[in-house]
Formats: sequence, C-alpha cells, structure tokens
Amino acid sequence: MISAFALDICVLVMLIIAYCEKRAGNRHWNELTHNMELAEKDRVYNLGCDEILIGRHASADIRLPDLSVSRYHAIMTITDGVWTITDIGSKSGTYVNGHLVTQKVLHENDVIKLGARKLVFRRRREENVS
Repeated sequence: MISAFALDICVLVMLIIAYCEKRAGNRHWNELTHNMELAEKDRVYNLGCDEILIGRHASADIRLPDLSVSRYHAIMTITDGVWTITDIGSKSGTYVNGHLVTQKVLHENDVIKLGARKLVFRRRREENVS
C-alpha cells in the first residue's frame, strides 16, 4: 500500500512539472511570436509554429477552401520575432495592404489578400490566448 501511495505521489509530481513546463513553453512561444494571429470576419487562425503553409489543399496549415486561393498559395515564417509572408507561385498573387508581393515582412494590422480572401495580421485577442 505504501508503494502504491508513493507511485501516486510520483505521478502527481510528474504531471505538475509537465503542466508547468507546457505553460512556460507557451509563454516563451507567445513572446517570440508577439501573440500574432490571422483573422477573417468570422474566423481566427492561430500561428502555432514557425512555418505555416496557407492554401486550399487539405494539407495546408491554414486551409482556405476557396477556388480563388491556390492549393499552396503562401507560406508564413517567423525568424527572430519577425513574421514574413512569401507567395509560393500562386495564380492570383499575394497582396499585403493592396500591394502585390513575392515576400514581405508583416506588421500588426496588415491586410493580406489571398485570392478573394482577406485576412488581418493582428495581435491575438485575450480570449484566444491559451
């Protein structure tokens, strides 16, 4: 009985440590990414990794099921806290604030147009922070 109790304590301690490490990792990621997200009028896309493929294809990280969007339209990357969007050969082009771009550093409140879809690159709202 004592060994079962000790095992339960060990498992509890491991769970608490894992939870604390996950929170610390999330805080660190949020600091690196400046808590940014992409938002449409009715949808929000979290930027949860350092390379995000945007397109119509099912394998895209951010899937925009719209025929005006290429299967593999653009890719967003973050390096040293700076987000960049790169068009990857889309048919309709990638626009940032109305200007056609092949690659562009993004700033808060930039409007990204992919086909007929418009997304706003903005700071994450508090209710979406995990």
